[in-house]
Amino acid sequence: MSAPEPWSPLAGHLVAGRHGAVTGEPLALREVASSIVDLAARRGRAGDLVAAIRGAFGFDLPAPGRWAGDGEVTAVWIKPETWLLLAPRGVEGAFAAGVKQAAGDAGSVVDQSHGKTRLGLSGVMAREALAKGCRIDLDPSAFGPGRSAVTQISQTGCVLLQRDDTPAFELVVGSSYAIPFFDWLTHAAAGFGYEIR
Repeated sequence: MSAPEPWSPLAGHLVAGRHGAVTGEPLALREVASSIVDLAARRGRAGDLVAAIRGAFGFDLPAPGRWAGDGEVTAVWIKPETWLLLAPRGVEGAFAAGVKQAAGDAGSVVDQSHGKTRLGLSGVMAREALAKGCRIDLDPSAFGPGRSAVTQISQTGCVLLQRDDTPAFELVVGSSYAIPFFDWLTHAAAGFGYEIR
């Protein structure tokens, strides 16, 4: 039997093209097809887990409020000794299996690929669009590239990270909340204009 086909909770909602305001540079909005894994250190084994992940992926697991990565795999701190790992969607379960093998007995790995949805929002006014419902200070002096937060945006629990100075953000939400969160995000971006890619 073959692996199940990847499925998006936003199927049918991602209508390609420009929406909202028709003047100015639009924001870019997209779903990022991903393999997503929760990684937690076992009691007293955080140092071993950090070393194991460094050996397997070539980067250190990040400190609180930060993300780190190698250009393909991204690790986001989400709570003490726990990280969310993001990678491009591949063969069903392969990324989780690779992380589990790398972590060995130093960490616990849970595949969240079906339980989480990852979105990207970028453009000059992206920060202003997110600020309409975000509870943290998104001013560049407080939240810039390399920063992450576990917060609420429009009453939805969200992992937020800033990729670069565009600014480009990524948002990870529970898949069961993906549609109402996406609807809120499109309303927040409409005044600036946005393009679904």
